[in-house]
Amino acid sequence: MCRPTRGTEGRPPGWRRHAFGIVISAYAIAALPANAGEGEANGSIFEAFEFEGSLEVTYEREQNFDLDSSQADDVDLLPVELAIEVGFEPNEYFKAKFQPTLNRDFELHEEGRGEDRDTELLIDEAYFTLTDPNYGLSLQVGRQSFEDHRQWLYDEELDAVRAFLQQSGLSLEFSISREELVDKDLLNNTNVDSITNYILYGGYDLTEDITVGAYEILRDSNEVDRDSLFFFGLYSTGTIDDRLTYWFDAAHVRGNEDDSRVRGYGVDVLGTYRFDLPLSPHIILGYAFGSGDDDPEDGRDGAFRQTDLQGNEAEIGGLTPFQYYGEAFDPELSNMSIFTAGLGIWPSEGMSLNLIYHHYRQDKAIDELRDSAFDADPNGRSRRLGNEIDLVFGVGETEDIAVRGFLGYFMPGRAFGGGADNALLAKLEFRYEF
Repeated sequence: MCRPTRGTEGRPPGWRRHAFGIVISAYAIAALPANAGEGEANGSIFEAFEFEGSLEVTYEREQNFDLDSSQADDVDLLPVELAIEVGFEPNEYFKAKFQPTLNRDFELHEEGRGEDRDTELLIDEAYFTLTDPNYGLSLQVGRQSFEDHRQWLYDEELDAVRAFLQQSGLSLEFSISREELVDKDLLNNTNVDSITNYILYGGYDLTEDITVGAYEILRDSNEVDRDSLFFFGLYSTGTIDDRLTYWFDAAHVRGNEDDSRVRGYGVDVLGTYRFDLPLSPHIILGYAFGSGDDDPEDGRDGAFRQTDLQGNEAEIGGLTPFQYYGEAFDPELSNMSIFTAGLGIWPSEGMSLNLIYHHYRQDKAIDELRDSAFDADPNGRSRRLGNEIDLVFGVGETEDIAVRGFLGYFMPGRAFGGGADNALLAKLEFRYEF
């Protein structure tokens, strides 16, 4: 099952675009000191602004993503992304951020997909933060980036009210958010699900290198069906003896979705051990499991699913973040077990290389995937989804320039039928920050 796309019907009312401009103006007005009109104050206001930007150009080839080489569906793209970040911090109590991003996918070659690839002008972030440094309290309002320690829960820009508390090793965060309460793309019509998120996320530093924590996430649909899912989880991440880096996540999901009562669970554990040898070699071992459901008609759904806000991308062993469930397949952890093993080296201080292997099996043999990068579904007769080998390298000799490469080769198993063909993903990214 391919990833869902956003439609163009049911566009939110036009007032939301105008509201966005009003909110941004209010940020700046609220931050001005009382004597902003005086000459000496004007200099300090300008000094409070910071400007940064980035340009990212990527070559991407998707080959045989329907696992059927007899059908033409290969794609060669050249996505270009230009982002500008404006920060405003006149004092330690207030700061604001505004980040527009211009995206364009240039089609070098495309067969059979027929997808519209419009230019996008996105408002990725637009928020202000009020802080009391004496008590470690902060309040952040507006569109802001949500990202957990490895994007297993969320990697999304949400319109939110968000409160933070930081006190001697303890961090707490509570937020109420919606996706695109105000339009994100200023050039194209989009329609997103009306879901309100209530997130409580906490962590405690057991040591300087080890953190443990817990979270609760409620995703409540505002549509007529009133679907809602509640996630509860525990996590730990850190480094032991300067050699072993690990993460651990365990989560339970319950609620209602598509007229079924949901009860599912998932776990993910991964470790990277670095040897004290030339080239700093390291090994990677990991296992992830999301429960499945073998009877979708009984009104009870035992399948685990992620929040639908996840990114599943992290830096493991090297300097390049990558899709740790597979660069090509890139599945959601649902009704699936994933075994991961890898080797890596650092040829130089600013260059890393990882070779990763993934083995995929369904928990219950059914004829669909909740989400993946592929336009193909399993047959429901075998649990063996297949294997993937990924090659990931990164070069970042300077702070301003980074080059990253990704190669993913997926070999389908019996779950896709005996005639399924291999799939290939190749990406090369160039990023310049200014």
